Amino acid sequence: MDKIFIYADGCKRRLLDAKRVFDYLTKNDYRVVDKIEEADIIILFACAASNEATWHALNRVKELLKYDAELIVAGCLPAIEKEELAKIFSGKTISTKDLENISIIFPEKKISFNKIDDANIYVMDLTLNSSIRNLKKLLRKLQLVEKLYVKTKDYVIERLFKEHSIFRQLSSKNQPYCIRISWGCLGNCSYCVIKKGIGSHKSKPLDVCVREFRKGLDGGYKYFILTSDDTGAYGSDIGSSFPELLDELTKIDGDYEISIRAVSPHWVVKYVDELVEITKRRKISIFDIDIQSGDGRILRLMNRYSDTEKMKDAIIKLRKAYPDIALSTHIIVGFPSETEEEFMKSLRFVIEVGYRSGAIFPFSCIKSTKAAKMEAKLPKEEISKRIKYAKKYLKKEGYIVRNRTKNHPILFDKKC
Repeated sequence: MDKIFIYADGCKRRLLDAKRVFDYLTKNDYRVVDKIEEADIIILFACAASNEATWHALNRVKELLKYDAELIVAGCLPAIEKEELAKIFSGKTISTKDLENISIIFPEKKISFNKIDDANIYVMDLTLNSSIRNLKKLLRKLQLVEKLYVKTKDYVIERLFKEHSIFRQLSSKNQPYCIRISWGCLGNCSYCVIKKGIGSHKSKPLDVCVREFRKGLDGGYKYFILTSDDTGAYGSDIGSSFPELLDELTKIDGDYEISIRAVSPHWVVKYVDELVEITKRRKISIFDIDIQSGDGRILRLMNRYSDTEKMKDAIIKLRKAYPDIALSTHIIVGFPSETEEEFMKSLRFVIEVGYRSGAIFPFSCIKSTKAAKMEAKLPKEEISKRIKYAKKYLKKEGYIVRNRTKNHPILFDKKC
């Protein structure tokens, strides 16, 4: 049987895709290995959200082609940068929006892909499963207790790793339990190509989201992440809404906290009164509201919600409803024609609304976007200068600022 290695090298949502593929393969009796050197087939989940991400992904493809294994490229790269990928790779591909086509490459033996539940942990967070496998291997090696092992292995493993055991608590204590509430995006931001890879918006049924949440609680998880490509749009296609989902989840009893990712400000403005009441329940610990810019003109060019005063008022209302909530954001620096004053408005917005953390991205001019056709593009030197200034400005305002790696954004966190 072919040995399959899964290499996930993209955003966290693609790590969930990779975990679902892992579940599909293992439940259909395919052999997934932990070491790439052992693999006959490598599945790479690759990102192309920016020029830097694409460059990184294409180089990763080149590296993996050196292995004596068949390479399959999945994720957003095959759809977003099809031509660039074709220059170096002629093998099989699966784009994010067509992930169900995995069954064409790996035919189902027992369970079809659409019968596989969505993943709730990232493909890299298989600590518990790995621990169980390692324990089984250890027991098999103990020849002196082979007979005892045969009779008691399932009981031992069940007791060690059951819901309330110390092993379960240790393994899940720091792990987030993710609930992907929808796929795809309603937006059409002028600088973004992600929609090309992920497709249109589709919400997960409300009862399924609630069931996944309860399953996480029953499994001993305390930290939950609600995520999607367009989180605030949840329910718009199924007669529900983002606040309705939050209302259902935060009414559930238990010791837990929820982190909400990737919400566009216009959803916060639209639902602010309902969100304020839900926030008062103190179950939402992190709320990620990505402004991208603090200037209305730039936001209009970005094709995003542009009433910065309404944005500011709504976000401040959330913070006042629960002062301990950690608000986070994303900012793009150096969008075409952005002036220094418009750049400064973004920095001042962070301070005025009380954002706790965030990320600063240099504008990435992706050739297939509307933004790439806009005039008055800023030189890279000017964008770098502004990012350096942003770091100094935020440090002065009491933030810790750091570069995670060369190809990642500047991150900032408020000192406690």
